[in-house]
Amino acid sequence: MTAPLVTCWFMARKIFRRISIDRHKLIASGNLSALGDRIHDPNLWHLNRHSVARAFLAGMFAGFAFIIFPGQMLVAAVIAIWIRGNLPIACGLVWITNPLTSPPILYLALKIGLWFIPMDHHVNLNALLDFEWTKASLVEEFNAFKDMLMQVWQPLLLGCMIIGTLLGFSSYFAVQGFWRWHVRRDWNRRQTKRIQQRQNPAPPAA
Repeated sequence: MTAPLVTCWFMARKIFRRISIDRHKLIASGNLSALGDRIHDPNLWHLNRHSVARAFLAGMFAGFAFIIFPGQMLVAAVIAIWIRGNLPIACGLVWITNPLTSPPILYLALKIGLWFIPMDHHVNLNALLDFEWTKASLVEEFNAFKDMLMQVWQPLLLGCMIIGTLLGFSSYFAVQGFWRWHVRRDWNRRQTKRIQQRQNPAPPAA
């Protein structure tokens, strides 16, 4: 690999470093303590095209497929270890699903799940979109969501699994393609700049 191509590769890696969690903070948080010494494998902290793509597969799948369960970060870490993905990026991606984004995601998941597993009784899907994260209504809203979850957990879980699987694999191939495109684009830019410099050399100093 030539020096200019190595530089382009490092620039692509720098982009994905921004969304990763700091290694020391991740270990100190204790969220992955159940995995023991497995998280200290150096290969899980490397940034390259394959490890980042696998991290997106693990993080996006765990974040969306297990949105109604606690421990999404632990699930993402287990998958990342299994498929040799970048651990910080996989764990960081699960935070795409958070209290602000969860209601519309659950709404979509339930819509998809009900298409495969229809329910005999009426399900008020708008209750998910009307969820208010205020202190006054939080307990009431949570109890209503819990009651609805007990009724529709099967289609909801299926919808979450479908979304997580689709986003996980699509993001894997998207990262692979984006990394190649980014490296190729920077390479072409550097080559064009070199040709221009040869064609228009700087005038000699007086």
